[in-house]
Amino acid sequence: MWPTFRDGDEVEFTNLGEDELQVGNLVVAIHPLKSGIRVVKRIVDIDDSGRMILVGDNPDPLASEDSHNFGPVARELIIAYRR
Repeated sequence: MWPTFRDGDEVEFTNLGEDELQVGNLVVAIHPLKSGIRVVKRIVDIDDSGRMILVGDNPDPLASEDSHNFGPVARELIIAYRR
């Protein structure tokens, strides 16, 4: 999530309950292709079925894995958020 966060930054997230997720929220999600990995990304779109497009803040799209690589993410994979 560079440049928003840098290595070593500590960031507090809220466990996901029934809260409504919105475009612009930062989220912790289970990587859809690698279930042992958690990713921190920003919601940039929510489609009609409720699946979310997650993108990192790094301006280089090749610098991290996000929905450019793994596609839209189901809400069930989102485990925490930050407004």
